[in-house]
Amino acid sequence: MTPPLSVVVASVNGFPYLGECLESLCEHCPEAEIVVADCTDRQTRERIRDRWPSVRLIAFDTPTSIPALRAAGIAASSAPYVALIEDHCVVRHGWAQGILAAHRAGYSVVGGPIHNGARRLRDWAAFLFEYSAYLEPQGPGVVADLPGMNVSYDGRAIEAIEDLLRAAKWESWLHARLRDRGFVLYATPDATLDHVKDFGIREFLEQRFHYARAYAAMRNDDLGWKRGVYSVTAPAILPLVYARIARNVRRGGHTREFVLTTPLLALYLVATAIGEGIGYAFGGGRSLLRVR
Repeated sequence: MTPPLSVVVASVNGFPYLGECLESLCEHCPEAEIVVADCTDRQTRERIRDRWPSVRLIAFDTPTSIPALRAAGIAASSAPYVALIEDHCVVRHGWAQGILAAHRAGYSVVGGPIHNGARRLRDWAAFLFEYSAYLEPQGPGVVADLPGMNVSYDGRAIEAIEDLLRAAKWESWLHARLRDRGFVLYATPDATLDHVKDFGIREFLEQRFHYARAYAAMRNDDLGWKRGVYSVTAPAILPLVYARIARNVRRGGHTREFVLTTPLLALYLVATAIGEGIGYAFGGGRSLLRVR
């Protein structure tokens, strides 16, 4: 019997995060097909096979980027709708039903808000930096964008971005293509999930640098000679991104956490600007493979 929904988990962190993720999927999405695309280690994959034998496991023995893991999981899925999450996500009761209801109402691209499930200030800093645009409350309704780790596509949408998936592009490329081709992105609060990753300060500084460098390098082919300009002007993103986070926080109601984490946000902004500048000037190196 064809499952109603496939859920693709990009696995780069391993346990305990992956275990919590799979437990939540098995509890709250019992009818879904679970596909794990993993590039961690053999021990992790053995634990998956032993504890969750019904999971469809795609193993990569070499470091693999998150976009490439997502693409492999989508290609291996069998359901008419394919949702993407990551191993540091925990789904709630009703998450799958919310996604399916929106798809069946005619929306090809569906997602939901992100809730911070890790509560220390350093966790809030990382969370606000990454996901302030997707804070609760959100929806229901058409939105400008959806997070790459809480989004679901139907077959039409996947066909429209198939070449970008093969090229291992981030969701910003995928969603821009979909908008250009007339697809709308729909958010429903029923599809809220919890982000539970505990980032150390040094760890997140490194992540911001590597993500920013890899992202900038991925843009270089489109920019041509302008990449030099972008490299020099990369520091200009600091006040722009800070203002964007502040605007999102005012809507989401986490002003206290925003104020208290501003020193860390400033550090992460500097790391991002440095990463982007290097990415535009010298390319991505191996940074894409180090994003977690």
